[in-house]
Amino acid sequence: MYIDILILSQLMHSPKHGYEIKKNVAFLLGKSNTINNNYLYPTLKRFEEMGAITKQLELQENRPNRHIYSITEMGKEIFHSLLNEFPPEYARNQDEIFNRLAFFELLEPETREQVISGRLRYIEENLAHLDGLVHSVEDNRFLPMSPILHEYSRLQMKAELDFFMRLKARFSTPKDLEPESEANLNLHKK
Repeated sequence: MYIDILILSQLMHSPKHGYEIKKNVAFLLGKSNTINNNYLYPTLKRFEEMGAITKQLELQENRPNRHIYSITEMGKEIFHSLLNEFPPEYARNQDEIFNRLAFFELLEPETREQVISGRLRYIEENLAHLDGLVHSVEDNRFLPMSPILHEYSRLQMKAELDFFMRLKARFSTPKDLEPESEANLNLHKK
């Protein structure tokens, strides 16, 4: 679902041709993730059939013609609906979390709370699991949970826990839930 949101987000900014959408989404996803044509173009076709986007042929001299995609009002509604859809299992998915953080100021207050509280639960469960795991294998140096791996994993989880606790504190009052206050979001300071 997060890739669908990224595709529509590109069109929220301005009309684009398919390759430009693909290039921008690939840039956003980073080197560890890609979007291929077998996903992009069927998704664009599905969005077009839903009335979420329109497609216009652009004629080009000495180059192949291409289609320019634009978002419709219905597409904007679908974008916001997809963005605010956050079932509990999404809290365990790094890509879904990153996507919601990228558009945090566009989320409904209830969805923001679901993102924060869901991810906090996930982190706390992982920390408990890590601690239980290290105690069960601490006497065997050939098992996969070495002290170094445990320390690395725990530090990573603690940093994320700290981030989400600060995010929760920042957005705990109704006035802070307004999109205008997004500019005041500085999570690097304690």
